[in-house]
Amino acid sequence: MPTGEPDHHEPPIRATIVRYDDHPDECTLHPDDPDEDRQLTEWITAEAGYYFAIASCR
Repeated sequence: MPTGEPDHHEPPIRATIVRYDDHPDECTLHPDDPDEDRQLTEWITAEAGYYFAIASCR
């Protein structure tokens, strides 16, 4: 019987913020503990000003 839960579990996602003095800060979303194949391919980075809290959209 389907439970509405996925059959697989994705790893947790971590947000890492790097602060700079001379240009906008950056936030990178990446798997919490990626294996070697995913380490350089499953991430996204955005500069400050281009991301916001999802709660602000509701």
